[in-house]
Amino acid sequence: MKKRISVIVLALLMVGMLTSVDALAHELELTPPIDLEDWFSRFFHTTEDELEPFVNVAFTYQNGNDNGAEQIQEGEGHRSYIYQNGDGNVANHRQSGTGNWAATYQDGDGNTAHVQQMGMANWAGTYQLGNANTATIQQGGNHFSALITQVGNGNSAVIIQGK
Repeated sequence: MKKRISVIVLALLMVGMLTSVDALAHELELTPPIDLEDWFSRFFHTTEDELEPFVNVAFTYQNGNDNGAEQIQEGEGHRSYIYQNGDGNVANHRQSGTGNWAATYQDGDGNTAHVQQMGMANWAGTYQLGNANTATIQQGGNHFSALITQVGNGNSAVIIQGK
């Protein structure tokens, strides 16, 4: 389980990137923005393997100007990752319940991503490459999965599942 968290997140993000690689191959960076293992070691003084199985974990990395991120988690076993590259991006994750996790990656300017999950074992992922894109995922209930991938400018997507 040493790199399980980072492998899952990166695999999902890579799927989103690779499905659109023909259109914007010259703009994609296929390397992770930072080394998650190194981040865990430096900030938590532990490795991913040593994390308790039901620990709330939040990760935010922002590169650029005027970006905003908010992560609120209540309950057990959540993981929330936000990475933003560019200017004027906003992302927030709000999770309550057990075993939910969300991953957002935005590359460009003026992108917005909102994830709200309540319940048990829900997963949400957002990947946006371009400018002025908006993504919203709301899941209320148990065992829902959602993924939004947007490449280009001015896209909007909403997924609402459950209550």
